[in-house]
Amino acid sequence: MHGDGGIITVVDELLSIVQCYVCRSSMFKLIIALFTLTLNIFCAAEAKYLIAITKIAPHPSLDLIAKGIKDELENSGLEIEFQADTAQGNISTAVQIAKKYAALKPALIIPITTPSAQTVYKAALSQNIPVVYAGVSDPVAAHLIDAATRRGQNITGVSDLPPIAEQIKLIRTLQPSAQRIGVLYNPGEPNSVVLVELFKKQAAAQGVKIFLFPCPSVMELVAITKRIHGTVDALYIPNDNTIISGLNIVLNNLPNMPVYASDPESVARGCLASAAISQYQIGQEAGKLAVRVLKGEDPSSIAAVEASATQVTINQQAAARLKINIPADLLQNAQVITGE
Repeated sequence: MHGDGGIITVVDELLSIVQCYVCRSSMFKLIIALFTLTLNIFCAAEAKYLIAITKIAPHPSLDLIAKGIKDELENSGLEIEFQADTAQGNISTAVQIAKKYAALKPALIIPITTPSAQTVYKAALSQNIPVVYAGVSDPVAAHLIDAATRRGQNITGVSDLPPIAEQIKLIRTLQPSAQRIGVLYNPGEPNSVVLVELFKKQAAAQGVKIFLFPCPSVMELVAITKRIHGTVDALYIPNDNTIISGLNIVLNNLPNMPVYASDPESVARGCLASAAISQYQIGQEAGKLAVRVLKGEDPSSIAAVEASATQVTINQQAAARLKINIPADLLQNAQVITGE
């Protein structure tokens, strides 16, 4: 009996040791789990996302898109740090910016305009960096997304195809007798080529004759505007980064020519009118997509957005200078700019 009691005592002691070990082990595991959870929460709170934003050239329309993007991201509750670069209208510089971003490996790249999106996208794909574009007139023609699904590989974004039919209708409303419309554009910008083709089709449908004035660079604007003088009744400028960058040259050299733009900001700079999409809203929409990507959504699964809300903008002082009467109903529904 005594021998059995000794065995029982030893077993009890062994069980106590095992229970103690299990208890200590569980407590250790619990401490580790709590520490890991706290660290993850702290890191999540402190995480800062680097967002790289680039545009092909500095001008007011693109600046407004960038502002819309930044405002949306800054109001998202995420910690954001921005890297911003402009190519100054130079494709070689745009390529260098794309290479820099590939090496930088930001959380997201947001290119503004077609040339910037095309150069950035190639570099971003090689490093698996997500891309959200903004201000791209035709992302399908730019080979960024698929026409049927409106999706692309690790990319999504917001396009800003101008309402061409509404623009021609606006020209005919303000100038009922206008039969010859000039289009000033850079044939080296794919987005402009797409818009010019659309403009030609819409103009033909409305019985208007089109005169094309290709201009490869800002340096050639003085010579080309001399050719335009006296040959057309009105001049249309699409979403062309080259021409918009040199808009002051166009307006100064053609003071008696009604010039129509594809963006409200150019109307504020002296163009007569535009039927256009808000550039700031395009930026906001792109910013919303960027937030979704930063929060974990795969950009490949997000269908690209096409901005569509059209606003007519009229420069009243330009109309007075050109002796163009603005119909009351148009004036009532338009955004009116009183000074040039």
